[in-house]
Amino acid sequence: MKAKKSIVLCTMIIVHTVKGQNNNHKIYLEAGLANGTQNTSFVTGVYGGLGVFLNQHSSIDIKAKELFNVSNMAIIGPITFNYRYNFNSGLFIGGGFAHHHEVGHMTYMDHPMESAMGSAQGIFHRSGADIEVGYNFKPIYHKGFFSWIYPAVSVTATQMFLDHGQNPLITANLGLRVGLKKMNKAN
Repeated sequence: MKAKKSIVLCTMIIVHTVKGQNNNHKIYLEAGLANGTQNTSFVTGVYGGLGVFLNQHSSIDIKAKELFNVSNMAIIGPITFNYRYNFNSGLFIGGGFAHHHEVGHMTYMDHPMESAMGSAQGIFHRSGADIEVGYNFKPIYHKGFFSWIYPAVSVTATQMFLDHGQNPLITANLGLRVGLKKMNKAN
């Protein structure tokens, strides 16, 4: 009987923690880790983003990643500008514009700031489209200035058009979001 109560209690705690929701804030910052593939090559790196909720279900965000392509030692800097629809369950889908900055490892090491900003000599610029699907978990902290802190996971795919570079870039992303301003109740 004691084991049954423990199992039920653990299940309730897990369901309550995992159950996502729309996080009621207006502006958020996001940072995390990204891993995936570019064509058939493994890529790994970090990302950061800024988002604004337009209303309870829709948001716009801008994300920038710095990814290392293991096979050709290139650095990829995808920038995405997406519209996102957020379901009440925590699930979200989105899509929009994508732009890649791709530069060789040695150029990146010699000119890191110019490479990160996309202005290094010999950098390869490509543009295309991005789609994503993800999940916002329930907040783990929600007091004070940082009104909500919660984990978020997503899978993104970018396809660049009108070039002969490696396509597509697919990454799995795991990060933390920090809500900075609470959403008005009227929205």
